[in-house]
Amino acid sequence: MSAITTIAALPLLIIVLMTTLELGSLRVVAARARSAADLAVLVAVNDQDDGELQRSGTLVAAADAADVARTVFAANLDPLAPFLAATPADVAADAAIQVEPRPATVHLRVTVPVRTPLFGALFFHPITDVAVQANGGAR
Repeated sequence: MSAITTIAALPLLIIVLMTTLELGSLRVVAARARSAADLAVLVAVNDQDDGELQRSGTLVAAADAADVARTVFAANLDPLAPFLAATPADVAADAAIQVEPRPATVHLRVTVPVRTPLFGALFFHPITDVAVQANGGAR
């Protein structure tokens, strides 16, 4: 009797284990994508207009701060490329980046598509979208 119960419960246990591992992997990828966005915002906000800083002593975001944020974000997403459903460059290109020159502030919002093949097999949704937001300001 216990052998039959074990054989009957084993597929369910395997599905629960695999779903747990997939969810854990998704959370790790989401955390790394948030870290990539935080670093991109940090680098972009520290890209200051040196002329304005010398002239007035105030921190003003450089004109290319949005491009710097996209480039750094794409570069930091490169290690996650095998897990993404789009290329890091495409994800960075889709990012909404808002730069406020005074005070120097950068906001980044993006949806990162992550491959989740087990969720696709179980729930018919092979790609899970992870919302990422990062904000930074110069002090």
